[in-house]
Amino acid sequence: MKNNIYKESQSFWTWWLVAIILIVSFYVVKPILESNWKVDSSSYVGLGIFLVVIIGFVLMRLHTTIDGTGITIRFLPFVSRKQWKWDDIEEIYVTQYSISDYGGWGYRIGKNGVAYNTKGKYGIQLKLVNGDRVMIGTQHPKEIEKRIDEYKKPTNKDNDKSVRDMH
Repeated sequence: MKNNIYKESQSFWTWWLVAIILIVSFYVVKPILESNWKVDSSSYVGLGIFLVVIIGFVLMRLHTTIDGTGITIRFLPFVSRKQWKWDDIEEIYVTQYSISDYGGWGYRIGKNGVAYNTKGKYGIQLKLVNGDRVMIGTQHPKEIEKRIDEYKKPTNKDNDKSVRDMH
């Protein structure tokens, strides 16, 4: 089974983000339309910033790959490629978390370690051999748990522990 490669791609898009963008769009575009595009330059600067933010949300994705080598992520513009090899991972398990654990979504650094997440409440918790902690968000916790079971290295203490029992 170690030939199986798991890939997951996540975006920030949620119904509430779309609602916020629509509401802000109304307030940004309305004055420009009402004036027949004859407004001061600050309105165009605001529109430009707004469009850059929207394009950023459209393009931003968290790509996670789990294979025989380890776990690899891409999270542009924050991380072009980051890999954790199985030998560098001391503990790994799927867990439920709150956005308050990391102070929100995105690329976060906090008291609980580093987090790479886009939405939701499930993640792959890594405790590395060097003591660092990493959380990688997932929208498919059960599938990830199965994949981790396929690839995790056995520990000296107990080779039969499941991912859930490791934390």
